[in-house]
Amino acid sequence: MKETTGSHPEGIPLDTRGMVAGVMAAIRREWPGVGLWVVTVLGFGGLALQRERISLALPILGFFAALMAGYLGSAWVPVDSVRRWMGADVRRIYGIPFALWFGGGLLRILRGDALDPGGLLLSLAVFLIPTTMVLHNRAARKFMDGWIVAGVLAFLLIPGPPPSDPVGWAFRIGAALWPFPFILGWPSNIRERSHLLFFGAVLFMWYAVEFQRLPKDPLIAGGPSYYQLAIITLFLWLLILAGRFPDLGFTFRWTWRDVGVVVLNLAGFAAFALPFGLLTGFIAPAASLPGLPEALIRWLAIYLFIGLPEEILFRGTLHVHLQRVLGWPPLRTLMLSSLLFGLAHLNNPPKVGLYVIMATVAGFFYGRTYLQTGKVTAAAMVHALVDWIWSVFFH
Repeated sequence: MKETTGSHPEGIPLDTRGMVAGVMAAIRREWPGVGLWVVTVLGFGGLALQRERISLALPILGFFAALMAGYLGSAWVPVDSVRRWMGADVRRIYGIPFALWFGGGLLRILRGDALDPGGLLLSLAVFLIPTTMVLHNRAARKFMDGWIVAGVLAFLLIPGPPPSDPVGWAFRIGAALWPFPFILGWPSNIRERSHLLFFGAVLFMWYAVEFQRLPKDPLIAGGPSYYQLAIITLFLWLLILAGRFPDLGFTFRWTWRDVGVVVLNLAGFAAFALPFGLLTGFIAPAASLPGLPEALIRWLAIYLFIGLPEEILFRGTLHVHLQRVLGWPPLRTLMLSSLLFGLAHLNNPPKVGLYVIMATVAGFFYGRTYLQTGKVTAAAMVHALVDWIWSVFFH
């Protein structure tokens, strides 16, 4: 893992100096993302100052700003320099999950909450296990890789309170079973490019959030918990480590063509969703509308904490991984990833069947946006607008 980079006469490593210069150049280039970070910190920071005592609001705002910088700041990091910097010393790689875990414990102390040893160990495992899997990932599937993936998924899925209804049981059992074709094996030409440990790490982080295996420590009202933001940040950094980050198109620099693609795919989904939803009773017009400030902060929260993370997972990561492994045409892979996206909403009662249909069709248009623009941020815009219109104008 060690590499010689040379050093500056003042003792600053050349790779560090190059990374800093690359970050500054990318910040100038990715100014829309910087602006989004500023707006987000100010907007949710205002909520923190309103709803928390000042002695606690300022540290919370610091945690929030730092995590959002790790999240949105992924758009302006020089990926190649960061990979070289992390690869030069394995302690840098493991320093990231340990720092995120330590921050969560420190936040609990500042809030005066009791430290739960079991919860702390679980949260540390949720950060360390996928990091280790990505670090030791290889293209060709080995026999032991399947046991590792099955074991870490069982670590999340088996413990915890049992589901209260048959749909919940079906969702948990389905989550355990659908990866098994990858684990048990495919034809030899697919096994050679399966990247099974990477696939398992992605599923592990997804399931940790989906099955609520992370502590629910609040951060800012109206936003995600500390650990939800931390897992997004870790996910993006692991994509950088795995060399998968460029696949995302994680950029906020859009062209007018990108805007047109967003509008057309939003209109395409609306042409299906509105008549289908109204005729089946899945949606109905809202009795009242929120005020403009609330509507705007709601859109920001939906885009950053629902739309963009889910698109990073389903389109930018799972879709691309399935495309590489299966070697299918893009449309066929899009149909599969859209179905998986729909089935991921099986735990959204009531009217689960209708929800799955709507989510599957929505996933097709989100994925279509991603394929047409190459930008996960554009797919997230369609996703966020769909959810925002639903939350504001319908119920």
